[in-house]
Amino acid sequence: MTRRRWAAPALLALLPLAGCTAGDAGPEGSAQSAATSSTSRTSTSAPATSNAPTPEDEAATDATVVVNELLRVTDAAKKDPGARDWEPEIRRFSGDPAALLAVTAVRDYAALGLRQEGDTAVDLEVTGVNLTAPEGPTVRITGCYDSESTRVVRVETGEVVPPGTPPRYVWDITVTRYEAEPGAPWLVNELDPLTDRPC
Repeated sequence: MTRRRWAAPALLALLPLAGCTAGDAGPEGSAQSAATSSTSRTSTSAPATSNAPTPEDEAATDATVVVNELLRVTDAAKKDPGARDWEPEIRRFSGDPAALLAVTAVRDYAALGLRQEGDTAVDLEVTGVNLTAPEGPTVRITGCYDSESTRVVRVETGEVVPPGTPPRYVWDITVTRYEAEPGAPWLVNELDPLTDRPC
């Protein structure tokens, strides 16, 4: 698999870092946009060649796009957490428990008077694809999160809140396709920051 760099937000900064399991995921995020889910399928009408993407390649591409979109949304939410209810947009790209943790993080930012500055950089690498997993087609991704690409500040004072984490550390990410939902969306259902694993 190729290694890719994506600009995106940290989901769980300043919150207890709890692991999430894919088995807890629900259908809440089933409204994923058709544009996202069809990103890697634009070439399906072309004649089959030795360079044609495999189903595993397409799954890896679709899952990586969804991770990027979720992080883009949570980035925007943490920059202005009190602007609106961010939950519906977050759930377009994630299922529980990852969705619940992301929504809680944004609400905590609003309640504590915090906001994020900058866009987080994460190197994403697909580490496994299982199209026959019992919970649905599943893609596993490892991210190397750069915690120095953003900072958290107090809205009233501008004071920077120290991150309390290593400069770079691993994220374990699981993305599952919800085939029983309309549009069979890919949703992030696990994003587990592993602060004890530098990268």
